[in-house]
Amino acid sequence: MGQQTKLSDSDTSLDGRNAPAHGGVTTNGRSLRSFLRSYLVVLLLPLLFILFSVLAPSTFLTAYNMQTILTTNAVLIILAIGETAVMVTGEFDFSFGGTLGLSAAIVVMMTNLDGISAFEAIVVSFLVALLIGVLNAYFVIKLRVRSFIVTLGMGTLTTGVGLGVTGSQTVSNPSKFLTTAMTKHIAGVGLPFFYGLILVIVTWFLLEYIKTGRNMYFVGEGRKAAFLAGIHVNRIRTGVFILSALTAWLAGMVMLGQTTAVDATYGGPYLLPVFAAVFLGFTTIRPGRFNALGTLVGVLVLAIGSTGLEILSVASWITQVFDGGVLIVAVALANILGGNLIETWT
Repeated sequence: MGQQTKLSDSDTSLDGRNAPAHGGVTTNGRSLRSFLRSYLVVLLLPLLFILFSVLAPSTFLTAYNMQTILTTNAVLIILAIGETAVMVTGEFDFSFGGTLGLSAAIVVMMTNLDGISAFEAIVVSFLVALLIGVLNAYFVIKLRVRSFIVTLGMGTLTTGVGLGVTGSQTVSNPSKFLTTAMTKHIAGVGLPFFYGLILVIVTWFLLEYIKTGRNMYFVGEGRKAAFLAGIHVNRIRTGVFILSALTAWLAGMVMLGQTTAVDATYGGPYLLPVFAAVFLGFTTIRPGRFNALGTLVGVLVLAIGSTGLEILSVASWITQVFDGGVLIVAVALANILGGNLIETWT
């Protein structure tokens, strides 16, 4: 897999801070352009909020709706943060949907067996997710197969195993353990949202202030250069694949607790929104870099947009157009900011 090409934060194409003044270009003008580059996507949040509040004030502009948006998008936040960590290092992981479904399926089916507690089933599903992350890393790093191919195949494989485990049916969760843990609320917002928020904060702190996080960026910018600088490149790459698998496991536990049932294909519909959110994040807060806060903003943009369209009772194809359009625009902007970013990965 080719390395991620990224322009430095000091590059004038990103924020214009080091660009010399020319003609009528003023400091204020440069500052405004720099602000818009960094926060244009963030500004979409209040704009979308105002738009749908005007169009559907009695249904969209309610505390209950805001609480529902945050609660129901906890899974998306968790998955997107795991993918953000992978993409920081210049890799892809398409297997999170299958890992999510298989992890939840294992818990349900084991709990249905006599003598096995919900806790034991959760531990087994955790270990299976850990194994998936290790296998992804092994094929990508040791056997040098592109992560795009490995994880796409792994996602299909794990989904198939999950369907086999559940008999291709939706199976109810007999345990109340996860349901209780995932359906409690704080100020009307489900606990899973706060789990995701904690994950965002921890990942943001890691990438911004911890040496390991900075090394992750170096690996994404150029593995050979990072290796020559003494960075444990393969150790970091292994770590992010394992982290992605474990966040998918956590998302599976959240979804199982919230829905009280499992279908091995539950994770599939998250594929496009996750990448749309991560690429949107690449274009905001720290434009030109995948970052946790940007990913959170991307998730909220998608969540508000999709919810608003559903409340307006538009045709389902319009929601798909919205999601797909956001992904295309986000990838295009990411490619511009990242200097042919996508070409260097494929």
